[in-house]
Amino acid sequence: MIDMSKTILIAGKNLPDGADFVDGAEVKMRSVAVTAPKGSKPASTPNTSAFEWTRTSPISARSLVLDAETEFGKIDEAVLYFDEGYYATKFNLLTPQECSESIDEMILGYQYLVLEILGRYEKKYSMGSGLEEEKAAAPKLAFLIKTCASECDVSKNGALRASTPMASGPFVAAAAAAFKAFAENIAAIYGGREYVTVLLAQGDQNIEVAKRDRTLSEWICSYMDEVDKLKSKLSLKQSMNWIKAGAKGPGFALFR
Repeated sequence: MIDMSKTILIAGKNLPDGADFVDGAEVKMRSVAVTAPKGSKPASTPNTSAFEWTRTSPISARSLVLDAETEFGKIDEAVLYFDEGYYATKFNLLTPQECSESIDEMILGYQYLVLEILGRYEKKYSMGSGLEEEKAAAPKLAFLIKTCASECDVSKNGALRASTPMASGPFVAAAAAAFKAFAENIAAIYGGREYVTVLLAQGDQNIEVAKRDRTLSEWICSYMDEVDKLKSKLSLKQSMNWIKAGAKGPGFALFR
């Protein structure tokens, strides 16, 4: 088995659909804990394990975090991935049932899981307990959204249709906005705390680095590696800024 120095929890695009994203993290030398739908039994590799996640259940969110820690010993990074184009293919009917299901999958599940991750980080690392001397070593919580044009965007600019296989409808567009608002406000509350580093990252599905999940995953992992090289932890202001997919680490911006 290859020695993977970091463990990353990837949630939001379950296996098997998230396999390419997992591959990118493995290339960047991560052990991977990844979510899977209830009742599924995706194959695990020596450095990757899948864990069931029932998004409507706060108990399931807690079990996911604890089981991943038990399996790998720690969680260094957690990436909450919202792929708007992917969700657009799943939720394109305006029905009461789809309204309920879309809220469960695209809003409720993320929020339950974030609360569990933050609670676990606080318990393990608050007051510097368990952290290395360098504050940059604080565990990370990254919100990553891959955006696409909405039906509203396409109606205003018909040229977008050619580059948008499936525009996001009302439920998906609303959930994407909710994901961003939730992420921004979590960053505002927790970005200045010593026991967690919060990152916000976004990229349109048509830019080169975000076209494939694997390259997007490699980029976010590389960015987090650059954060670890900083002499001090990211500031609150830095945590609240959205990083454009493909950007170099924050240390590069200091010297421009």
